[in-house]
Amino acid sequence: MKKETILFCLALIILISCAKQETPSSSVQQTMPEEASKENVAEEIKENITAEEHVKPEPAAEEKSKYQIFDPLLTYEGAYNGPLYGTSEQVGSASMDTYFQNLDRNGINFFIGMFGIEGEPNADLLVSDNGLGEVIDAVQKHPYRVIPFFNPGIGGEDAEQYLGDTLTGWYSKTLAASKMIAGDDFIRGFGEIETQEWGVQHDNPKVLQLINLAQRNNINFMFHPVASGMDDVERIVKAYPDTTFLIHMYREDLDQSMSNLIRILKENNNLYFSMDAAHIIHVKGMDIIYDYDSGDTARSVADFIDTLNSKEKSIIDSAISTYKPLVDAVPDKVMWGTEIGPEYAFEKEVFDRAIKVSRFVIAGFKKEHQEAVGYKNALRMFGEGVTVSSDIKVIDTRSWPDCDDDQMSDCNESCGIPDTDTETPEQGACYQKCLNGKKCKDVLEVD
Repeated sequence: MKKETILFCLALIILISCAKQETPSSSVQQTMPEEASKENVAEEIKENITAEEHVKPEPAAEEKSKYQIFDPLLTYEGAYNGPLYGTSEQVGSASMDTYFQNLDRNGINFFIGMFGIEGEPNADLLVSDNGLGEVIDAVQKHPYRVIPFFNPGIGGEDAEQYLGDTLTGWYSKTLAASKMIAGDDFIRGFGEIETQEWGVQHDNPKVLQLINLAQRNNINFMFHPVASGMDDVERIVKAYPDTTFLIHMYREDLDQSMSNLIRILKENNNLYFSMDAAHIIHVKGMDIIYDYDSGDTARSVADFIDTLNSKEKSIIDSAISTYKPLVDAVPDKVMWGTEIGPEYAFEKEVFDRAIKVSRFVIAGFKKEHQEAVGYKNALRMFGEGVTVSSDIKVIDTRSWPDCDDDQMSDCNESCGIPDTDTETPEQGACYQKCLNGKKCKDVLEVD
């Protein structure tokens, strides 16, 4: 028994000795060179340091975004009732105070405003109802909500005669002056560029001058193509991959180019489409928001409401049929806007009804696409609105009376504005300065 015990003990000692030699570290060293092991340890230390750097303390309350997205006051059973972001807002004839009341009721948190800014803005002559002053005043009162785009106050076919160096020069001077007053990041884009009214191709060299200017200033570009110009659109977005383009189209042009548009949107990350209320509300080939603009506000409102009362469901069904294939194909590329321009359409009963119809159309899309179209796509691409210094002085014109005919005639004459021709931005800026001196507000002429 003694012999067996001695042999057992010797075997046990040998096993314990082997176990001590095969420690975890020696096992690792058998499969990894010594230098590699050191590098691994150094990498672990680096990762730990990086992780510590990335764990930042919770920001103070004042550092967090002061803007909170809100839902609409007006909701409709069966409709999309979430937030909205307007991406094609023609604000020229709207009172900003009334306009924001419209936005607030309808849950429109942000909007890309197509503002007319004439000439080279002067910091000493900014007024709250016109040009850059109007934009700054709106942003000061409603920070984070306005995304300013601009045009020189001349649209459509009237602008075509200046296409090239003259039109590009107007944009350049206005942009430069606006930056000097409001900061480099205040103006976010050019638009709307109404290429659908011009007799040249969308990628004509004179049009590309404007796109080159936008690219150099790292801002967005919004324009209106036609079906026959979709090949031009494709060439443009491919030639300027770092510029974000936003387009909208008439319903007829959209129908004719749908498959081509979907392909271009899929293949180009810098192109987006705005689906707008003015084109959603479409009856027998007419965008009735514009077609009912008679110059008589009461009549226009009545005609619009009468049509909606009798045809609302068919308008909604038609719009869903038109836009759903586009949304299904490229749900991350379609946004919503109003494109409402006529003055009568900012009346509460018209504006609210246009948003109601839009909400039912959005509800006709797949559930997972509704918020994307309503606001998330636009918020992702164009962000929250701008802010601006409260120190910039804007003359409050709300208490000023409307100018009478004699006052406007005097300013027309002193600025050399002919009765039969479109005024240039320089003449427009001169005219506004003249009216400021008379302390009266311009009265818009109705075509």
